[in-house]
Amino acid sequence: MADGSVKIGLIYPDSGPAEIATAFQASRSGVDARIGLQNAHGGVNGRAIDLVWGDDQSDAGAFSLVARDLVDTQKVFGLITPTIVLDRSAAWLEKEGIPVTGTATSALWSDYTNLFSAGNLFNIGHASVFGDFVKAQGGEKALVVVDPNVAASQSLAAQFIPSLRSRGIQIVGEVTYTDGVTDPAHVADQLKTSGADTLVGAAQSIPFIDIYAHAKDIGAKLDVALNATGFSPILLVQRGKDMAGMSVMSSVATQGSPALAAYQSAMNTYAPEVLDPSDELALAGYVAADEMIEGLQLAGPCPSRRAFIENLRKVTDFTANGLIPPIDLSHPGQPTLCENFVKVDQTGRKFVPVAPPATLDHDGYWCGVPLQ
Repeated sequence: MADGSVKIGLIYPDSGPAEIATAFQASRSGVDARIGLQNAHGGVNGRAIDLVWGDDQSDAGAFSLVARDLVDTQKVFGLITPTIVLDRSAAWLEKEGIPVTGTATSALWSDYTNLFSAGNLFNIGHASVFGDFVKAQGGEKALVVVDPNVAASQSLAAQFIPSLRSRGIQIVGEVTYTDGVTDPAHVADQLKTSGADTLVGAAQSIPFIDIYAHAKDIGAKLDVALNATGFSPILLVQRGKDMAGMSVMSSVATQGSPALAAYQSAMNTYAPEVLDPSDELALAGYVAADEMIEGLQLAGPCPSRRAFIENLRKVTDFTANGLIPPIDLSHPGQPTLCENFVKVDQTGRKFVPVAPPATLDHDGYWCGVPLQ
């Protein structure tokens, strides 16, 4: 660590499977924007952040090689890791005491004191917030859609179902859907036949929209259609008519909020190549960089890795300056308690924030309780 700077490593898939590398370019841009903004304001405790990066090719072995190069050879202080292949290197990173921030992609992220994320949807345990939302919207009987080929989809479904049941929502079925194989019209028929008034998706955006659109076409009566993904203005332009009336989880501040305006300004200034700053991976990269910056600030003018980890782990309300719901970093194994939900208006032209009732409101976010 030079006197006037602190070196931070960035590991992400710049190559490898094309669909993954293309998607994660937005995450790299989010990191660049947050670091650029911080350096423009004097860095952290007077030190500029020197960002160096490596390509993990979306391969666990490649990630390990890159991480060791950045830590052992390039002497980075910590790592920002928007990636899906960190798990096999987690034990080594903890042994070396390396601070790591990123998006949790498995429950393992909560097992290591040096790994920091903005909440972990894969934690063991459940929260009421998803059931709270569906109940408040009038849902009583739910059909859940899950992709059996995607571990993250299965994990999310495992979170949704207990949450819905905790609020008296009947689960009438769990339907498996494989993109390119399953006929969305068939799932829509199952939905109508089941008598469900609620469709909940732990699915990719396009398949869920296809099912939802078919369900409306055949006259299925839905009070709630909620998917885990789909908050994208570009997607709204492409499929807005089909999306009208559906809701989407969105773990970011609402449109028009100061926090989101500051984020969009930073992206426009320091990452102008991103066409859609609301891209979930761009936001994830920005938040991971913000968490690294917060840890550096808490570590003091002469930061040590130990001080970074110990002090950041004491934070009980990390929000990335209001951009995301409050996260208790002192309890990394806790289920995600807070979410934001948005709904596509009936014209299919815009996302509208769904305000929580007063009993669940925490600075505009929906916040439930842990379930036993």
